[in-house]
Amino acid sequence: MSDMTQRVSSGVGLCLLCAATLSAPFATVSEAQSGWNPEIIRGTGRANPAALRLAYEATFPNGSLDSSVDHLGAGPMVPGDPLIPDSNPTVSKAPGEVVVSIHRPLGLSPDLIPSESIWATPVHFGPGSVVRLKATFRAPVGPIPGGGFAFGLVARTGAKDDLASETRIATTINVRPGFLVRFNVPFGSVETRNMVLPQAVKDAIFSSTDPQPVTLTLTIDRIKGTGKSELKVKDQVFSLAFTLSDFLADGGPIITAVGSGIAVNSNGPGKTASVHVRDFRIYADVGG
Repeated sequence: MSDMTQRVSSGVGLCLLCAATLSAPFATVSEAQSGWNPEIIRGTGRANPAALRLAYEATFPNGSLDSSVDHLGAGPMVPGDPLIPDSNPTVSKAPGEVVVSIHRPLGLSPDLIPSESIWATPVHFGPGSVVRLKATFRAPVGPIPGGGFAFGLVARTGAKDDLASETRIATTINVRPGFLVRFNVPFGSVETRNMVLPQAVKDAIFSSTDPQPVTLTLTIDRIKGTGKSELKVKDQVFSLAFTLSDFLADGGPIITAVGSGIAVNSNGPGKTASVHVRDFRIYADVGG
């Protein structure tokens, strides 16, 4: 970590995180600069699959939060504010990455979950839109084997401050007591959706010598009322399909903030967790 930091220590709130293979590749830099790049959602059950276009991208050159592609007018990504005293939320520069970290103070109520995240906001994805979030993470560090932390993607109402009143949908890698690691959708799904990751995948993600990049994808289809989360680690791909519980096809609130970050829950009292974020993208349909 180095010279760019964002620190907050006031108020209280509730955090963002806790708790079929993609066929389209990442766009190259030259492709991103040329305009909106199409991507197709397949297997949605519609006669005409929705074409998604690269609408936003941040690649964090020299740790910068500026966007390299921004057809949404959201501007640079911004560090979030968990509004929990002594949680020490920090976003630091790294070569081609940012390092996002958070601390859970001792004695904090189990109902409060401190997190730090970086957000693209304001955005606008209401009923009838389709949006796909994609981020690549690396080198997560936290309380192991005691568990109690999670990192991942989230879409919600509100702005950069992650308040308890906001409606959200998230997909995370969740480290639980006993070093049980789950890929899950803790918020925003009608069904309980999670899977325990195989030992080899867990070892690849949390290796102390050669941690492998983790790519998470979250597709929110407000035409069909469905969602899909995907995880890719090396050549392994896992997916979770689900029914949207809040961001519905014919109603529900507008998604105004999307981002990625890390949190420490009540299983990690007095502990700190961090993760490197090296790429964040938003793909949207034409009407999104």
